[in-house]
Amino acid sequence: MAFDMSRGWFLKIRTSKLSTRITIVFVAAFILPWGAYAWLTMTERSEQVARTEHHLASLAAAYGEHATSLMRLGVAVPTDKAGSPLSNLAGRGNEELEAFRRALNVPGVRFSLRRIENAATVSAGENTAETVTADLTPVLNDSNGTISAEVDRPAAGIVAIASQSEDEALKDWRSRAVSEAWGFFLRSVFVVAVGGFFVHQVRRREAVEVELLAAKELAESASRAKSEFLANMSHELRTPLNAIIGFSEIIKTRKFGPASERYPDYAGDIFNSGTHLLALINDILNLSKLEAGQLVLQDDNVDLATSVAACVSLVEMQAQQSGIQLSVALDSDTHAIRADERRIRQVLINLLSNAVKFTPEGGEIRVSSARRDSGLAITVSDTGIGIAPEDIAKAMTPFGQVESKVRRKYEGTGLGLPLAKQLVELHGGTFSVESALNAGTTVTFVLPPERVLCRCA
Repeated sequence: MAFDMSRGWFLKIRTSKLSTRITIVFVAAFILPWGAYAWLTMTERSEQVARTEHHLASLAAAYGEHATSLMRLGVAVPTDKAGSPLSNLAGRGNEELEAFRRALNVPGVRFSLRRIENAATVSAGENTAETVTADLTPVLNDSNGTISAEVDRPAAGIVAIASQSEDEALKDWRSRAVSEAWGFFLRSVFVVAVGGFFVHQVRRREAVEVELLAAKELAESASRAKSEFLANMSHELRTPLNAIIGFSEIIKTRKFGPASERYPDYAGDIFNSGTHLLALINDILNLSKLEAGQLVLQDDNVDLATSVAACVSLVEMQAQQSGIQLSVALDSDTHAIRADERRIRQVLINLLSNAVKFTPEGGEIRVSSARRDSGLAITVSDTGIGIAPEDIAKAMTPFGQVESKVRRKYEGTGLGLPLAKQLVELHGGTFSVESALNAGTTVTFVLPPERVLCRCA
């Protein structure tokens, strides 16, 4: 389990960003030395305490041995059950012990003697060789801020005690620890500064790489769009041009005689192809101007009902031939808008042409308008074949064709919806498409309130 977790973490680190890995390295370089410093410092403290305890044990043993010697010489040594310092006592024994403490020359160490109850005392000249060998091992203690060592002298019935405060015993250790801590602190500041600089530089480089990757993808997308544009353009321009050249060649060479009845029909085909070609070129030019921001609106007061009626009349014959019913329902409170009439008609004609093209026989197309808080909403809806929701975005791109070019049943350049959308947005409006397969399409564009002129009572 632990191995699998470690392996998982290792794989995550390997697949992470370079800046993340560098951050982990510098965090480790910051934390690990502090951990090692804390461990080594506490180890040194323990060793210092142990050295102090053994030193105090030696001093206590020597102090107890001297007190025992004085007792063998018949000199009474002062003791205290509570372990009070001998400096508060009086007598020859105290003077002898005081001289011994000065001879030891251990500042900060306190000595005391404590009598053992029910223990035999040493008489002058008594042989204590056997008794001395029975003395106990020193008792060491480190508590309440004091380090002490007690050495029993059962033959003399006393316990010699040497003690020192921790502050005094650990003074040198604390001095070294503080100096090393400052060194580690300065090192840590350096590590943080260097790490922050490196991580900042790496993240900047990663951000540049992301931007370059996005630019590369954008360039590739533009290249693909250019290829698709050229492919569509070559197809859409070549078709009417071939018709114009072919039919004009027939009329020029009088292939069917000097005055064939077919020539007027061919002339009509040439006219239709030329008109289609001109409309295609105009759409391309308009779209290019819109994208370049060079198309300027010629605003004027536009009668909405008149403009809608004119656009409907242009597609009415085609709708009747296909058995499609056209209906108009405009808001009675809005009789005029402030807009570029030519561009608004262009939007309506594109939407109505698409609706007629993609609505089967017996269908219905409806043009309506309604006031909203956001302005005037003009809607063109049909009961046609519709578009899958996931394909709407593709249909809104220039030359976007939802069906494949091989199976395409309906003619068109794919410029109608994108051009209409950009013309509406140029007026400050919004453009939306709602559709579903075999459920029809509803296109709504909303002109802002400042472009709506209400009918006065």
